[in-house]
Amino acid sequence: MYVLELEQSGNLTEIGVFDTIEDGRKFVSKIDGYEISIEDGFTYEYINRDKLPKYMEISFKGNLVPFSKFMFENNERISIIWKEIPNLSSAGEGLVPGSIRVDAYMIENNEAENYIKDREQKYEEAKAYLEERGYSIERAYQGSEDGEAIIYKAREEDDWHFLTHMDPSFLELNVKELIDEII
Repeated sequence: MYVLELEQSGNLTEIGVFDTIEDGRKFVSKIDGYEISIEDGFTYEYINRDKLPKYMEISFKGNLVPFSKFMFENNERISIIWKEIPNLSSAGEGLVPGSIRVDAYMIENNEAENYIKDREQKYEEAKAYLEERGYSIERAYQGSEDGEAIIYKAREEDDWHFLTHMDPSFLELNVKELIDEII
């Protein structure tokens, strides 16, 4: 199943759920100002607000959906976002498709367990290495745009120092070499 969301200036508007993305695209193709393009292998879909009428009804499989340019704040393009969601009322076949948010990053469900385990192991490695050298270590910036980070300070200091974000590239770091470079 796919949820159709429209995004403009950080505001999300959920429109409906479709069994297939093909059905969803048949629906959005009925919206005045709908645009689709493929760039570097990625599909981008938008609605040009300038081309939307003051009011229209979109008919799709017996459903009438009201639509208006007044649903949106300004004349910026409106991004079409397709979110695949599993139907948990149906019998499953194991791990559901999709992704999970880990801090500020989306990780595929089939990679999430290992990603989280490896991330925590890497953090513990950095923590142990810094503490062996007489430093205090904390996790900071959880919920920020760039995500959680490691900060440290000499135990007698008041000032904390940034070491690294714990983003997906964090797993590729040699934390001991990074710490030796910085300290």
